[in-house]
Amino acid sequence: MRYRMTLMRQAVMVAVISVLFVCVVRSGAAAQDVTSYTRETFYNWLQKYRDAKPDFKPGEVLTWKEVERMRPFVIPGYLEQFNFPEFKMEIIATQDHTPRKDYMECTEKYQSQVRLASDGSLENYVCGQPFPDSALKEDDPVSGLKAAWNFEYRWQYYGLWTALWQPIWVRFGGGHGDVAKNAALAPENWLAPVTVTSKIPEDNSYIYGGGGTFQRILNSYYQRTYYTHLAQVPEHVLPLPHADEFEYKEFTGFYSPFDIRGTAFIVFRYADPHRADDAWAYIPTLRRVRRISAEVKSDSLLGTDHTIEDFYGFAGRELEWKWRFMGWKDLLCMQDSKHTYSTFYGPNGLIPDDVWSVRRFAVIERTPTFPRHPYSGVLNFFDAQNWDSWWEVAFDRKGKLWKEWEYMKKWSETYKEWAEINNGLDITTFQSVDVLDLQNQRGTLGVSIGIGYPNPKLKETEQLFDINKLEEIHR
Repeated sequence: MRYRMTLMRQAVMVAVISVLFVCVVRSGAAAQDVTSYTRETFYNWLQKYRDAKPDFKPGEVLTWKEVERMRPFVIPGYLEQFNFPEFKMEIIATQDHTPRKDYMECTEKYQSQVRLASDGSLENYVCGQPFPDSALKEDDPVSGLKAAWNFEYRWQYYGLWTALWQPIWVRFGGGHGDVAKNAALAPENWLAPVTVTSKIPEDNSYIYGGGGTFQRILNSYYQRTYYTHLAQVPEHVLPLPHADEFEYKEFTGFYSPFDIRGTAFIVFRYADPHRADDAWAYIPTLRRVRRISAEVKSDSLLGTDHTIEDFYGFAGRELEWKWRFMGWKDLLCMQDSKHTYSTFYGPNGLIPDDVWSVRRFAVIERTPTFPRHPYSGVLNFFDAQNWDSWWEVAFDRKGKLWKEWEYMKKWSETYKEWAEINNGLDITTFQSVDVLDLQNQRGTLGVSIGIGYPNPKLKETEQLFDINKLEEIHR
């Protein structure tokens, strides 16, 4: 009898210890100070799981209990955000994301003639992907720069457009309650370059689930238009005067809340990689247009955790950074959203609630040459098939983990709403960006509602990019 009681007590003790162990593991992952992570943390993770292959298959749904199965395919710092009871990761099959035929034909026709000049610029580039994936080697000091040019000239059709881009300031903890319905559409003169038939939903509050304190919601309009290296145009240049001088022009305008209404930014990226961008901002409180310096482009965008230079994962200039190709890595990602618009959940409302797949990515490390840049370095993960962004990781000046971005995409051919500016393009359409500022316990959601890659009306597009018209919203 005493022996049986001893065995029972031991069994109970083991059970209690097991429960405590599980609780400690779970709470420890959530409470772990991820700001102690450094570049070495990521180097070690990449080295340990470089050749890891998933043991899960399409159709499975993973939860936090399967965290170790996910660990080889989710970056440190982001994985820890999955530790909440509702988390689920529905796995789908990897989809084909080959860019459209005209881009691939450009690649086949011109890729063999592209060279890196001694200064790092491209020679003989016309259109398509500049360098084959097979040309990138970890022991090759210029492979990082080649990868950067592949990203710069990925398939983007005429450029991204969104009727409503909604950056939201989120502070960890608390709850945001009901999110207000969408603000009115952007000013008519901003919307003029694009004709669409789809409508923005009257109420988008269902997008923002979970917790998190929403401190501020901005509403903006965005358009980037490429002028050169266009695979779909016979001469590969827009039929506009002086179009050959530009790679692209970009407009970002905010129309609510009232205190920032009319704030707008215009960026000119020149075809000459040695020519610095021209950028301007209209600040309503000053009632004047001001030039933006290179330093301002790496500052916070209107109080968010995003910068102009962070757009797309990298919107800086290649020759202002040092690049290192660190190899290829299979990762879990959201590049085939099943939703029209990104949806979120989790304790801070910052985790996308969608389907995941495993895709192969190029791992790139970039280091700024500008000595006062706020980042000491950044890791980018670019899709091996079409060179689009997935994760981005920034380190502070001391080399500690600072911010992580997730760029959520949807395959253009799966759109039903907004099909008129997506179907037929064979492109991963940007849906949202989710920024985690892990050092300051906050984040930014940048959700696009009404988005695609339209055929822009050229006259109206040129007027949108006219800096003399920046202040018209206040007239």
